[in-house]
Amino acid sequence: MDNTLPVKKSKLIQNIVVTAIVTTIWVILCTLGFNPANEPIDSIAVIWPGAILHGVGAILLGGWGIVATVLSAVIVDVIKVGSLHIILGFSIPDLIQALIPAWYYRNQIKRFGWGPEVFSFKSYLLFATLIPNIVGAIIATIIFHPSNQPIEQMWFPFLRWLVANIPISLILGWPLLKCLGPIMAEEGLTVNGWWQ
Repeated sequence: MDNTLPVKKSKLIQNIVVTAIVTTIWVILCTLGFNPANEPIDSIAVIWPGAILHGVGAILLGGWGIVATVLSAVIVDVIKVGSLHIILGFSIPDLIQALIPAWYYRNQIKRFGWGPEVFSFKSYLLFATLIPNIVGAIIATIIFHPSNQPIEQMWFPFLRWLVANIPISLILGWPLLKCLGPIMAEEGLTVNGWWQ
């Protein structure tokens, strides 16, 4: 006699659970990789593992990936920094950095499905790494640049943001998407649209 209960799959519940798991993993990774005591006043990390989630999470999970990206960054900032200015200041670039790849890839998935076009390195490089990180770096630099400092001093935090995000996104994010993405798509764990 089979004592198992029939299980109804709810895409909403599945997405919430996957988002919670991804958020938890990224909070742990980012908390370990970020020590504000070693960072300058703008608190831009030397290396930011969250940059992987900006691209990969937004590509595979759509709006849920954006939620996981922003939520994990806020939790890390609450744990490590505690300053409302820093928390809100980083939330905007994190949101933008996840929105750009999510928007681009929602269009790609709509046109091509989860085919090779979605998992192309060129697309990942441009729309999940370079463009989002350059835009995020500009926004963060403007938010955290003290108004009494010369504008020339904005280059250092801008470049540091790019160095903290782009290499890790390429070195770890791209292989993660290339290897894990097709498996998640095949198992129905990806989000084709924004929320479903």
